[in-house]
Amino acid sequence: MAGIADILGHKRVLARLWAASAAESLHHAYLFEGPKGAGKATVAVRLAQAVNCTADIDANQRPCGRCTTCQQIEAGTHPDVITLAPLADSAAGTIKVDAVRELIRQSGYRRFNARRRMVIIDPAEAMMPSAANALLKTLEEPPDGTGFILVAANASALLPTIRSRCQRVRFGAVPSPELVQWLTTRGFGEQANSAARLSQGCPGKALALAEGGLVNRNQLRAALLTALNGDLNTRFEWSAQLTSAKRRADWRPKVDATLEILEDLVRDATVHGANSQRQLLNADIPDIVQRWSDALWPQGLHTVSKAIRTAREQIALNVTGKLALDALSAAIVRELGPRR
Repeated sequence: MAGIADILGHKRVLARLWAASAAESLHHAYLFEGPKGAGKATVAVRLAQAVNCTADIDANQRPCGRCTTCQQIEAGTHPDVITLAPLADSAAGTIKVDAVRELIRQSGYRRFNARRRMVIIDPAEAMMPSAANALLKTLEEPPDGTGFILVAANASALLPTIRSRCQRVRFGAVPSPELVQWLTTRGFGEQANSAARLSQGCPGKALALAEGGLVNRNQLRAALLTALNGDLNTRFEWSAQLTSAKRRADWRPKVDATLEILEDLVRDATVHGANSQRQLLNADIPDIVQRWSDALWPQGLHTVSKAIRTAREQIALNVTGKLALDALSAAIVRELGPRR
């Protein structure tokens, strides 16, 4: 690792951030926003390294990745780089006010040895309203030598007062050919094209798909389509199996992945219905995409999209996962009608 040459995509964003770092003119609070897996968290950590790298090299070439500071930050053990995330056993996946108050307390300490203390909150939208409100004053006037980076896949879920105190940095999609080449050099030749297509330009998601996520996705999609083609009992059995784990944290990833698959199918049906030249994400099941498009275009697509959003919101609010999925599958079946 040296500088930013090995970071995939986002060249304009990186050039602007690293120029500000070299000139010691970084903003006191950034909001890194963009799709999940786009590389926002990676850039946040790398920027924290670049600011504090101790190697005797040009600032634009930092971080070196070899000095003690760089290695500590990479390992998450540097005392002046603080990361706030939901607790691993947090069923709701939220950041509560007590955690933010502790963060504020730590950020007020004298720095150990860093040129600039960096605080990374990821995902920022996980902050409860009370937690976000507690952060406002510190975010607007951080302690001297302290900077904040808020990482968000859904910036609109943040309080407007949080967004207004940050300089917003948008991370877009990485071109598919770059992703395919990147995956191929890592030994994922067979999976590279499919993973790059399904990731929609997000390197983190592409890598996860190539490392085994494709198999899991195909299994979840097959189970979903079987359930939607079956009777009421079949759908009930599907939702029960999907949420069968005792802990919410154990079944939530599978449910979230299933909702993403549904969103991909709705997206493909929209592409087909609009006669767009964009590539289908589910290119291996074009007949199903066509049936969905024929049945749902155009109003049904909006109705199903709204049902998916409602299911997400219900699950985020701790509604029973099975109940949310049962309501969602009923809405989809109703809209698809006999063409499902």
